[in-house]
Amino acid sequence: MRLSFLASLILSTALGGLRAAASDRTKMSSSITSTPSISLENLAVRHTGEIIVGFRQWPDPLPNRTKSYIDIHGIVEVAQDQFYVTCGNLSLVTHIDVPGSPSVFHVNMTGFPEHLEVNEVAHFPEARILNGMTLLSEEKGLVYIADSRVGVVNLLNVYTGEFFVAINNSLTNQPPGADEISNCVHGVHVPKSNKYLYFSNFAQGIIARVLIHPDTGLAAGEPEIIKSNLTTVEDFVLDKDLNIFTALFVTNEFVRVDGKTGEVLVLAGNENSTEYKWAASVRFGRLASDKGDLYATINGGFLEPDNVGGALFRIDLGELAVV
Repeated sequence: MRLSFLASLILSTALGGLRAAASDRTKMSSSITSTPSISLENLAVRHTGEIIVGFRQWPDPLPNRTKSYIDIHGIVEVAQDQFYVTCGNLSLVTHIDVPGSPSVFHVNMTGFPEHLEVNEVAHFPEARILNGMTLLSEEKGLVYIADSRVGVVNLLNVYTGEFFVAINNSLTNQPPGADEISNCVHGVHVPKSNKYLYFSNFAQGIIARVLIHPDTGLAAGEPEIIKSNLTTVEDFVLDKDLNIFTALFVTNEFVRVDGKTGEVLVLAGNENSTEYKWAASVRFGRLASDKGDLYATINGGFLEPDNVGGALFRIDLGELAVV
């Protein structure tokens, strides 16, 4: 994959611009985040406070060309400025993917913006949509990766390129009667204080967890549902108290799920919202000035009559998050 391709799919927004536009749940905007032809996906936050966002763009560039990729979904940081991203071929128009095309790439950002080093780590010939990513072990280079069409969670060693299916159960899988373009397991997260893998299932509308072996990454117990009735739940994060902050795609909402009571609090958006059209992903800030804030992306309602374009937001959580 050419460097220019990956560079064109990663948006790094300077913290200064975010500060200038940020005030009590105010939309973050720049020339790229408001473009109707762009659909924003998952995001990550650098130690510098910059936001890295994967996105898809219309028209789809050369979707049938060998070793060409038209989207970036997952992003995870394994060590400082050592990011890994999932690339594939999922059409924004038809929602049809190209089975066997996804790969994972290493993006070394230590020299950014002057220099960006990109190398392929692993190709997944059995995969369809490699989506959410989360770190299990920095020392061993182990990363979980959800496959949203196959319905499994892979474990990849980013240092060796070796991978295998680690988690595969009824809560990661497609629901009965799902169609060919249905998405299931989506976001994944391993809290530092917890020995569980948490995961969301888009089609089933749940966030669940399963006990894992910290050394092998395999399941050490049966999965359990933490919260259900979450319509089209996408990416999510957990704070130190295991409160869940997540994006609900078709209801255009960013919500908080209380880790103890399960109570759902809407942070931004509603079913009729156009400002937060098709909520996609969330991450906490990393600086002292924004550590309690939530950065969030939206798809923007691509191809819909009320398409507003992909956008990045900063949501002030106040005392709602323990980070």
